[in-house]
Amino acid sequence: MKIGEFARVCNVTKDTVRYYVNIGLLIPKMQGSQMSFEEREYADFNYIQKLKGMRFNIKEIRAFLYLRRMSNMIEPATIDECVKLLEDKRECLASEMITIENSIHLIEDEIESFKNKKNADKRDRTGVPISTVPLLVCPDCRQHLHIENAEINYKYIYEGTLSCPCGYHAIIENGIVRTENTYEGTHDRPDLRRRLYCEIGEGWEIYTQKCRDAIIEQIESQDWNGKVILEANINGFFFTYNNLHQLPKNSVYIIVDKYHEVLAMYKELFEQLYPGLDILYIADASEKFPLQDSCIDLFLSFYGEIEYSFYHKNVQLHDICHLMKPKGLIFGAFQSFAPEAKSRRLLIERYPEGHKRLANMTYLIEDYLKCGYKISAVETGKIMKTEDHHMYICHLDGEPLTIYYFVAEKEN
Repeated sequence: MKIGEFARVCNVTKDTVRYYVNIGLLIPKMQGSQMSFEEREYADFNYIQKLKGMRFNIKEIRAFLYLRRMSNMIEPATIDECVKLLEDKRECLASEMITIENSIHLIEDEIESFKNKKNADKRDRTGVPISTVPLLVCPDCRQHLHIENAEINYKYIYEGTLSCPCGYHAIIENGIVRTENTYEGTHDRPDLRRRLYCEIGEGWEIYTQKCRDAIIEQIESQDWNGKVILEANINGFFFTYNNLHQLPKNSVYIIVDKYHEVLAMYKELFEQLYPGLDILYIADASEKFPLQDSCIDLFLSFYGEIEYSFYHKNVQLHDICHLMKPKGLIFGAFQSFAPEAKSRRLLIERYPEGHKRLANMTYLIEDYLKCGYKISAVETGKIMKTEDHHMYICHLDGEPLTIYYFVAEKEN
């Protein structure tokens, strides 16, 4: 038989047959330049498959085939050698079985641990920290908001209404401030399964971790006791949630997103991880948050500016600049395409309600300068290919997506 027919009879590919020939498991006769497979090779092939079924490796299979070819397999010495090979393999497999059983037990324990976390009793719920009420003001006339019909305890407000004489209204629902500004667009949806955190591309995790480490190093170098830290657009990446074990616990955190359900999900997770932490949650899709002027000490923008630029006409700093304290800082990460990149043009087309200067570090630096803030940016890496989900659908293979971390502070 020629190689094609032999492969078909054995139900394998020709590449597999060639591999067996190249490593000496099959030794066909040669007829000119072609291999000829006969009954001997068919018998050898079946024996190879039998040994593979016993989990013998290539080296061990070759030892068996050598004995077959150099004996009739009935000689006492040959039989002893075959029995030894089989007994050694049995002992090896028995040891593997013990290891596998131990691994299965560890896996079962880990499954149970995760299920217990998912089914854990709900911790005491949190609400709007009473200490943060002075931070809530009308975004239109800047007066402090009136609170009515409140469900309250010594530390939190769980339910209530917020109003201003000028006509502004919001509510507190399950400990979350809900404004009347909801997102009505069709270009985004709540990421309640955190699918954005799926694999994005080779190197992305490494470069992003470098950004996280750099930001944490900046935070750890200063005292944030009692300071107010803002993070927004968390339906994208959520720095505070992913890194709170390394962040100060004695600060006040304000978390803003356009989706109430995203905030509710993270609020429940925070209650499990860090009960009692002072976090003010605000659901607001507008550019004007109901917060006191000059109240923010630190604005965390971990890919937040690019997320914001998909749905608004300015960089976010332009819209919250009045909320920053005079010495307030901004620590962030940013993803950037070249100004002329086709990928960036595709992003602009995909998010027509957004900022036309999105996804470019040079533009971000210029726009921050217009707000009176100077950016110091450091590149952590370039990614040439990403997976096709979320904004990365627009990333054309081969066009560099550059990752930066940055620090911004007000110019003197």
